[in-house]
Amino acid sequence: MKLTRNKRETLAALGFLVPNFLGFFLFVAFPVLFSVVLVVTNWSLKPAIETRFIWFDNIWQLLGFGPREGAEPAGGFGWMLGYFGGYGLFFAGGLWTLIGLGRQWHGLRAAGWLLFATGCTLTILSISPLMGVSAFLIAITVFFAVPFFVADSDGEFFGRAALGPLMLAAGIVLATLLKTPFFARWEAHDPLFWYYLYNTLYLMVAIPITIAGSLVLALILSQPLMRTGWRGRLWMTGGLLALGLGGGAVIWRMYHPDLGLLWGAFCLVAALGTGGGTIAYRTLFYVPSFTAGIALMLLWKQMYNPNFGPINEGLRIIFTLLGLDIEPPRWLLDPDWAKPAIMLMGFWMVVGGANMLLYLAGLSNIPPDLYEAADIDGANGPQKFWHVTWPQLAPTTFFIVIMSTIAGLQGGFEQARVLTEGGPAGSTKTLAYYVYERAFEDLELGYASAIAWIMFVMIFLLTAMNWRFGNRYVNY
Repeated sequence: MKLTRNKRETLAALGFLVPNFLGFFLFVAFPVLFSVVLVVTNWSLKPAIETRFIWFDNIWQLLGFGPREGAEPAGGFGWMLGYFGGYGLFFAGGLWTLIGLGRQWHGLRAAGWLLFATGCTLTILSISPLMGVSAFLIAITVFFAVPFFVADSDGEFFGRAALGPLMLAAGIVLATLLKTPFFARWEAHDPLFWYYLYNTLYLMVAIPITIAGSLVLALILSQPLMRTGWRGRLWMTGGLLALGLGGGAVIWRMYHPDLGLLWGAFCLVAALGTGGGTIAYRTLFYVPSFTAGIALMLLWKQMYNPNFGPINEGLRIIFTLLGLDIEPPRWLLDPDWAKPAIMLMGFWMVVGGANMLLYLAGLSNIPPDLYEAADIDGANGPQKFWHVTWPQLAPTTFFIVIMSTIAGLQGGFEQARVLTEGGPAGSTKTLAYYVYERAFEDLELGYASAIAWIMFVMIFLLTAMNWRFGNRYVNY
């Protein structure tokens, strides 16, 4: 049977697509479907363990709670509802309140008073015996109670703002009850899962800071930095190079070689930006994004060295000049400083990356007529940002928030593996690291698959919430 031309072209196209289909099935579809089977089994690579179906035991082991060894059960199913309900109300109330703050301009102005009241409360608590849980409860109540008094002229905003603090207060009460001896008899089946979930969410605190940094950087780099002629730029470039060479040599000989090199590199970057303009700065800020990540992490690991790293050497010089007898942090060796150190490194690596480019593209697409109309109306710089720039960048911000949330929930493995190997005391391990640990160190593939699917559910729910609540504020 003779094939028509359309059929021959269709068969030829399918022939070219077969390798792609096979690759997708073998390396994407099949592993995902097989991981679903692993979740309901005790699949392990240890020869002594016989594979069998255990249904949802892996999920219960991850998320369940039970009485401590030697303690009588207390609370039962009601305690489980109180636990998840308390923390669910806590986070839902906080999210509802923050959304309410962002709905209207006077709510944003009230945020300034909110932060001021919170800061004063924390300052008073820091010098009083009311520390620990009491300080946290009072501070968080002050932080979220202010929107309760923010009302619209017609009174409608009052009801929305009141719901958030009320939910938050109920969550605080239930969460506080969990710390009582009655509930202290209970413990999680897998406390490591909850601790690593806490580490993951802790590291995600840097996401809004990073997004804000990318926006500020894009705003700066979207404007010409120098309006002088080529002679002025040439003199400035030469001056910065001379300052870097001379200052670096002095610091090298008087203080520390690494600090001298760091000062020279800083002046070199400033000179390149001065000579090349914003194009050079955009390139320099984007360098960490396409440079090998492992190499940069190893470099930061040496910079964080508490004994001879340039960061601590610089801090020692500053403390000496200020007359302070303070020892710099031990960074990656201290459980209290390990996560902030990773967040600082992540900020440096991400702030000038893809988010900055997206914001630069968004700024270039804003019609100049809007700024001209704002100038005619007498708007100043901050007013033009809030009423023109920020609304026009809403779709870009919406996309960045969703992608950053997804990356934050499934990230953290590379940094912890290279910088700390999960230490100290597991303070840098995330859920992604836990999947690796249970799958390739403990060889428990079924349990690791259960962790991975719980991560997927969390990512799906947070993405759906972002899409549900964030999409209404985006004007396409």
